[in-house]
Parts: sequence; C-alpha cells; structure tokens
Amino acid sequence: MNKPATRIAISTLIAACALAGAAQAQPGRGATATLYDQPNFQGNSVTITQSVSDLGKWRFNDRARSARFEGTWRICEHDQFKGRCQEVRGDVPHLNAYGLAEQITSLEPVGRPGGGPGGGYPGGGGHPGGGWPGGGSTSRGVEGDSTVFFARPTLGGVDVAAGQRGADTFCQRAGLGRSVWFDSSTRANQAIGPDGQYVGRSTVIRDLLCRKR
Repeated sequence: MNKPATRIAISTLIAACALAGAAQAQPGRGATATLYDQPNFQGNSVTITQSVSDLGKWRFNDRARSARFEGTWRICEHDQFKGRCQEVRGDVPHLNAYGLAEQITSLEPVGRPGGGPGGGYPGGGGHPGGGWPGGGSTSRGVEGDSTVFFARPTLGGVDVAAGQRGADTFCQRAGLGRSVWFDSSTRANQAIGPDGQYVGRSTVIRDLLCRKR
C-alpha cells in the first residue's frame, strides 16, 4: 500500500473510533422515562426519551405520581432543572418517596443507560432490598468500632416499617452487615416495608444498630 493510501486508511480508522467513542460516552443514550399521573403506574402516562426543561409543554407539569425509568434520570421540581432535584432509576410506584409526587416540572437523563450495578433495580448496588426506591439516600449513621448507629432511619424521607427483615434490609442497603438491634417504639402514618411496599399507619424503627461488614 502506498503512503497516501496508508494515511487515508489510518485517518478513516481514527475518525471511526472517535465517532464510536463519542456515541458510547453520550450521557443517557437510550434512556427512557415513563411518567404516570396515578400511583403504581396507573392512569394517563407520557414517555420521555430526552431532556425536557418544562413538562408544561407536554401537559404533564406537576402531574406525575409514579414512574418507570430506564437508565438514571434527574427529576426537578422547577423548569430548566432548577429547584430541588433527585437522581432516580428503576420503577418508582410512589414518587412521594422522594417528596416529588405531583411536583416534577423538568427531567433529564444522566449517566449511562441500564442504571449501572444492580441490574436496573431501584436502589441498585446489588444489595438486598432492591425493591426499595433508589436515589433517596438512607439516613446518616454514627460509626463505632464494629457497628453503625442510625437514629430514626428513613429512606427517601419515609420511615422503615418495624421488623427484623426491614432492619436487615436497611443495614444491607447501606452497605453494612445485618442489624444487631433495633427499637420499634414509634408509630408513623406511612412506612416502607422490606419488599418496597408502602404501608399506612404502623410501627416503625426508631433506632437501629447495624454490624459493619
């Protein structure tokens, strides 16, 4: 092969690699978000495949009460991605878990599709409790030598229903071992169970001690 032909072939290969890399690096590529105006994926819906700075143009402003997300999305309470925002992924049967039910005005895909580790389950990370809503961080704990203490543990602002499974799930979702002890002397109007289900007024975990791994 002569030199000009070699240079053309190399240039073509470099350009092809650059285009492939750009496509692979594009945030949110292939991501979709389906919003529903009723809990548990019921009612009217709209499917979004790109950034939307104002859902009012879709006649869906402040209407979403549940959603299904492919990939990771940032949802915001005001237009132009302003106000309080939350990164979410997977199925969210109740957006009030993030305090954003009927409050989403703009949203955009972030990161890579598929939600990363965790196989697309909300919460991700491969920890037990994959049915719990993702994004909303667990309460901040106080570390000891071999344990971590949580005062009134919550997930996305929702109390954790009392019980050994709920306590273990919370600990493991926080990247810790199983629970060592918990106090269930408090009641709340709403709580989240170990399988991600929402329950009405019930006993919830007041204090929780998790074992480190």
